[in-house]
Amino acid sequence: MGDKFTVTTRNSWGSRIANSFTGMLFGFLLIPLAIWGLWWNEGLPDLSVYAKESVEIDSKSVDAAFDGKFVSFTGRITSEETVGDPPYFEPGPYISVSRSTEMYAWVEQTESSEDVDTVGGGSTTTTTYTYRKEWTSNPADSGSFEYPDGHENPQPQFASETFRVGTAMIEAYLVSPNSGVSIPTGNEIAPKPGELPAGFVKAGKYIYTRDGAQSSPQVGDERFSYTALKSGTTVTAIGSVNNGEFAPFLYDNEHEFFRVFVGTRAEAIATLHTEYLMFLWIIRVLGIFGIFIGLQLLVAPIGRILSVVGIIGAAYEGITGFFNFFLALMLGVTTIIISKIFHDIYLLAAIILIIIGLVVWYMRGRSNKMVTAGAGAPASADNTDASPPKMT
Repeated sequence: MGDKFTVTTRNSWGSRIANSFTGMLFGFLLIPLAIWGLWWNEGLPDLSVYAKESVEIDSKSVDAAFDGKFVSFTGRITSEETVGDPPYFEPGPYISVSRSTEMYAWVEQTESSEDVDTVGGGSTTTTTYTYRKEWTSNPADSGSFEYPDGHENPQPQFASETFRVGTAMIEAYLVSPNSGVSIPTGNEIAPKPGELPAGFVKAGKYIYTRDGAQSSPQVGDERFSYTALKSGTTVTAIGSVNNGEFAPFLYDNEHEFFRVFVGTRAEAIATLHTEYLMFLWIIRVLGIFGIFIGLQLLVAPIGRILSVVGIIGAAYEGITGFFNFFLALMLGVTTIIISKIFHDIYLLAAIILIIIGLVVWYMRGRSNKMVTAGAGAPASADNTDASPPKMT
């Protein structure tokens, strides 16, 4: 069986219209969901702002006065224990060792294109399924393939896993890496294997499950690579301390800090801010894109009806696509701005004060104009004093 398959499907005008109405229902759900996602996203806190409020303490000595407080401390993380992944990675002076496994497996790629008839509203959909072999950390279940015959993937024999020492110290403070604290994975490192099982071989940064897999891999071959956090690395811990042990801290009874970062306190705070910005912009882009897709689905039925004459349907879809893009952008940006205002109490208060000030200024200006207009008006005849002069 070949590695590329093409399927051609005919769709009638009526079936395309029916499918577009089904899609329209999905669009009605997608747009509010995307708007809600944008609103929720703007309310997420930048944890780096909170982290700046932590009290920086000396890691070289334990001070009970800081027990239960929100603190950060910097120092070298060390352990008397060793850790590894024997026999593939000999135990050594590491705090954690992470094994990443990959399998040489079949991967399915799908590409589709639709050609609308010039007249009649029907279309032809061409779908191409391409199968190739590559190293992947998530081998697919070949039973889900459109053409599984000849593209069978076996079950992986090894899984990715992280190994940590039981206890470590950041200078004078005890850290338990297996207590739920977030520990950095460290850097990529070439393994130092012990006596490997029969057939296993080390080549470069990988341990292969079969000699020859590094140059001529076969489906089902597996390989390992490793990252490790070395003992003696300078780290910063942000959380709390309790009787000389690093512990979690719940900020505002909502946001937990219990994390170790590589580097200084300033670098740890910068890492938190970078993570916040990355997540913030990913959700922003996905939210606006979701609104756009929803709008496209809402107008799709009209396009399908007009496609009875191909050029008219194509022109309609081009025009609506252009306007829907800018409408989605406008809705998304507006949602982001309003959400940011309502999630920032100080900004909201400032805007309310500005609005009140503008209203007062406008009303006062209008009142002054009315007074000025009244003072400059000529006296009417009815107000003329017509009484005869008094005699002295």
